[in-house]
Amino acid sequence: MFSPKVFSAAFFALAGALLSAAEIADLSAEARDGQVFLQWQEKELPQDARLTVWSSAAPITSLKASGVRCEADLLNPGSARDWWQDINSFYSKEAQNRKSKKGGKAKKFLKEEDIFAGNVATENTAQKEIPGFIIKEDGKPLDPKSGLHVHTPAEAGSRYFAVSWKKGLDGEVQQFITVKSPVKFQQGKVTPFACAGKPLRKGCATGKPLILSVHGRGGGAGVDGKGNPVGNYLMFMNKDQAWREGIPMKFTVNNRSSHVELSLNDRIWIGRILPKEERTDSRDNVYAIATFWMAYNTNIARHVGAPDLKADNYTERWVIYLVRWAQEYLGTDPDRTYVVGGSMGGTAAIQFATHYPEVFAAVHAMVPVYAFSWKCTPGDQDTAHRLFCSCGKFTQNDPVRMPDGQDVTEYGDGSKNINRPAVDMPMIFACNGRTDKSIPWVNNPDFYRAANEARQGFCVYWNNGDHKMSNKRPKDMIPELKELFRYRKHAPYVVFSNCSTNRNYGNGDPKDGDQEGWINRGMKWDNVKESANSIEFTVSADYPGISYPVTADVTLRGRQQFRPAPGTSLTACINGQKSPVTVDANGLLTIPGVSFADGEAVKVVVKK
Repeated sequence: MFSPKVFSAAFFALAGALLSAAEIADLSAEARDGQVFLQWQEKELPQDARLTVWSSAAPITSLKASGVRCEADLLNPGSARDWWQDINSFYSKEAQNRKSKKGGKAKKFLKEEDIFAGNVATENTAQKEIPGFIIKEDGKPLDPKSGLHVHTPAEAGSRYFAVSWKKGLDGEVQQFITVKSPVKFQQGKVTPFACAGKPLRKGCATGKPLILSVHGRGGGAGVDGKGNPVGNYLMFMNKDQAWREGIPMKFTVNNRSSHVELSLNDRIWIGRILPKEERTDSRDNVYAIATFWMAYNTNIARHVGAPDLKADNYTERWVIYLVRWAQEYLGTDPDRTYVVGGSMGGTAAIQFATHYPEVFAAVHAMVPVYAFSWKCTPGDQDTAHRLFCSCGKFTQNDPVRMPDGQDVTEYGDGSKNINRPAVDMPMIFACNGRTDKSIPWVNNPDFYRAANEARQGFCVYWNNGDHKMSNKRPKDMIPELKELFRYRKHAPYVVFSNCSTNRNYGNGDPKDGDQEGWINRGMKWDNVKESANSIEFTVSADYPGISYPVTADVTLRGRQQFRPAPGTSLTACINGQKSPVTVDANGLLTIPGVSFADGEAVKVVVKK
């Protein structure tokens, strides 16, 4: 017998099913290599859909049940798609127009910065079909229309997992699916693996130096200028390394004959395009933005606006993690880790060196930002604005704060960070241009002065050039790799300060001081021999056009065996002439006013 009520219910149920074709299905989980790999199928999810990954010790029948916790939120549909191979993840049509004739005043600025960006995609780069991620060595690409999340457990255990989806960032849950059985796993560990080419075997680089190659602004893309994929290693980050766990990071490992080179990418997937009110640089009109190798907003997937701006140091954490991975897996020498970069990459070199002096032995920083400050000269921008995209448009009175409450600009103030005399900072080789509009001169003198006063290892050249000035340095002011490799942790080295040949860097006004100049040019050391009772070495001063005599203070850093206590009186013998010296309150051993009559080496012996 016909029932209108039953017919109506059946009709609307069928209609609802037809209208709600979007769904997720077939959730699977595999625990291996310290992580849990979750995969699922997706059907016609709307573009604004966002997915959430859940876990519980008990079967998940309700997402609101006690013990159900969110492991990751705001995943985009098609999270298995390898966005690193999509030029649109990195390339902005708006930015390209600004580099063209349409760009006006911004044209020169962006083109200058591109010299440190590497081989980047342009509007002429071929678009290619994007595959899914490869999630294990020699594996096949996943279905790019499916879902993927990689969970890193905080501890060993067994849990059930679920995935849900919602409309928009905060919409109601439309559906959730679960695994049928609990997943057993060990304590989590992020494990990089070869995603292209032949995997490097464990210990293949034992004892070699490690160089981090860090790119400038506009670089770090996962494709080159021809649209070919870049990067032969991949890792899925944990909750300490990104704004959410599971975000993939690609990088390139080259095991060269003399060293290992890690070419890193400062790109973080945020799952949205920043609106104009949230960005100050057209190059950030993309899904994978740059962080200036610094901390970024913890809420970056939603918005980076006020109030209560907070940033965390995700980028530096994953960088240091990869350094440790190279040491533990490849076997690189822990005492010989170096950084080379220009522009934004040079800035990273300064930040890494002064934040992690226990990790790095020396850095080569071309045209770096030394401090993210509010200072600027007429016609220039301050450097604090460089962090607006990744941190939010903060102000001096309403700053972005780190988890410990520290102002992010204070954290990035190199002149304060290097001014720690008791800490053996890495040797820093640098260069700057007085008319560099990208990296204003105004912050540089404070860093130069602080490095000298703290008696840290520092050698810098400057001229009246712009952002491309590094190509016009004198040959003797371009450090070769062998010069970097002379410095190592847990080994003594010599630094110079108050050298009489240093030039005048001025007060921060580009027109004040010597238009071309240097600090510690041509100052060299060699033949360090150390025991519990003495230390000896040679020093020299020589470069094209030098005028003698030259004097400089000479400080012994990194001493391992000869470690007299602060206040201890010692005897320094300089080319046979004795002179009293005293270990200062910071534990530094400095021989003041060592004189160089010519280019010959001066022998120094210090004894108790």
